[in-house]
Amino acid sequence: MVKAKERALILVVCLLGVAGVCYGMVNKDHPVFVIGLALVAAGYLMIRRRLKATIREKYPSEKDLT
Repeated sequence: MVKAKERALILVVCLLGVAGVCYGMVNKDHPVFVIGLALVAAGYLMIRRRLKATIREKYPSEKDLT
């Protein structure tokens, strides 16, 4: 259940970010555009963190084995 909530949070953050960027570009609203960029970056970092954890779990390095 935690993974589903985390996925939903990532989805919402990314969608809000993309919507903010689009709205800011169309209406020339600079603060909304910048906030949208920040939300997209935050969503990317959350996705990246999950991917790194999955890769570490699936392919342990030699450092982890010793």
